[in-house]
Amino acid sequence: MELEALQGINSDVRALGAQIVVLTPELERYTRALHKKLNLTFDMLTDLHLKTAEQFRLVFMLPDYLRDLYKSFGNVPDRFHDEPEYRLPIPARYVVDKQGIIRAADVNADYTIRPEPSETLRRLRMLICESNSVRRDETERKIL
Repeated sequence: MELEALQGINSDVRALGAQIVVLTPELERYTRALHKKLNLTFDMLTDLHLKTAEQFRLVFMLPDYLRDLYKSFGNVPDRFHDEPEYRLPIPARYVVDKQGIIRAADVNADYTIRPEPSETLRRLRMLICESNSVRRDETERKIL
């Protein structure tokens, strides 16, 4: 559902000169199939063994009661993530500028709560407006 919602704003994001990139712990063989099934037009990259999530300190261990629930559905992280310790990333969404500086972040330790794509789009628009304003100010100073 989240990927589909991101696909829903992708044309607006691209029109603003930005791009969506999804980082997932799922192995490439699963993401490739999902990418095709959902007809996604943005990149999905694999964070193998949660190395990137670890750098952002966004890894948590599933509590025992959730491990049991996942197992009862046949959904075990080692199958999809090659992660036998029941570690998962905390969902996060960042707006990063062209210099690689994080300008906005949405992170919630409750993995069931995800930021609304419309909010991400709003933050991106704000960043672009601020950037354009700074450029206008710099141009005006050069002219004076």
